Order: sequence, then structure tokens, then C-alpha cells
Amino acid sequence: MSVKQNGIKSRQVGICYQFSESGRCSYGESCKFPHFSSNQKKTAPKSRRRALAVDLNLVETFFAQYPDFSYRKGRPIVQEFYRMCDFFEWDRDDDEKKTAHEDFKTAMVLTFNTLYGTDVDDIDSWHRLCVALNISPLPKGLRECRRAVQGVYVNLVDLVDTRGGQVEIFDSLEELQDYTIETGKFFPKESAYAGGVLKALLKEIPNKRRRRPGGVGSYGGYGGPF
Repeated sequence: MSVKQNGIKSRQVGICYQFSESGRCSYGESCKFPHFSSNQKKTAPKSRRRALAVDLNLVETFFAQYPDFSYRKGRPIVQEFYRMCDFFEWDRDDDEKKTAHEDFKTAMVLTFNTLYGTDVDDIDSWHRLCVALNISPLPKGLRECRRAVQGVYVNLVDLVDTRGGQVEIFDSLEELQDYTIETGKFFPKESAYAGGVLKALLKEIPNKRRRRPGGVGSYGGYGGPF
């Protein structure tokens, strides 16, 4: 239930990301957060477009915690997060903004995990990335897959937010860095929920930070040839 104190709108109770990732929660029935599993609805046909719609439920669940904000499904998720920050007039150091930011990053990480896997030695995970990046023909070996994927410059948020569409590919790291900073599409470099595949892909954009007008801040300046 959403409450309002001193003119500040607040969010509903969050979801239990521990349960969402593993299907288990160390707090059991005493956990104060709802238990939502990212695997609950995976009964749709095995097409990439349908799978993306299912996996993005984690992001939609995040926005559902803020019923006063009208989330526009189908719009870029980072753009919607920034718009929500403006809607609630959150300052950069606002505790509620910080909590929302952490929850949003976790939702993106879990979505990446469900789309592309977590086992860095699983060739199927790398094949999924190859398909998303339109790498054809699919490399047969694990090493070849990793080399092919890591040679492509693409924004990680775009990989999560494609909904089955084409992902923009860049010619150089510099072009990717400029795009990431201009759009604010920074993916969290560190997360307790990051799988091995994600950790293998993340690289830092050195010495480049971006603050949005209004004090909302930046994601932390991370991107790279994902």
C-alpha cells in the first residue's frame, strides 16, 4: 500500500530478490517482502520475443511498487526510471531514491541472468548472446563464442531491454562510452546477484561520469564492450 507523508509519495513494499533469484528465502514466511519468482511464468512458447516479455516482468514488478507513478510499458526502462525520479522530485541523496535505484539495478541484473544465463562455462549462454547480437553463424566452441561476443560493442541495458528487437552495435569503445553517458544507460558493475556471464562481460568506462539536471545523479559510470 502506498502512503504519503509530508507531501512525499512513497513506494509499496518491495519484492524479495533473494526468493526471486533462487526460489528460496532465508527468512521464510517471516520475510516482510512478497515472494515473486522470475521462473513462475515461464510456460509460454520458446520464442525469444515471448521469453523477453516474461523476463521483463521483474522490471515491471519494480515499477509496480510505485502506483502513484504511471509506468509506460514498452518505453525504455532507464528513461522510465529517470522520469520516475523526476516525478517524485527525488534529490540525489534522498534515501527513497537510493533504495529505488538499488532495487532497479537488481531487477536489471536478474533480468539479464534469466535471459542469458549465469554459468560462464555454458556455451548455451554464449549462444543466446550471439543470437541477440546477430552473430552468424553461431560459433561452435566456447572460446570462439566468448571471443565473438566480447568483440562486439553494445550497451548492456539495451541487451536487457530489447524486447526481441535489434540491438544497436557500435564501431568502437569510444562510441559506446559516449552513447552510454549521453543516454544514462549505465549497468551496475557490482551486484550480489550478478552471474558469471555478466561478470565476464562488464568493463569500466574510466573517468566518465554523468549527472542529470535536477540532482538525480548517474548510475556509476560503467559500461564497456559487453
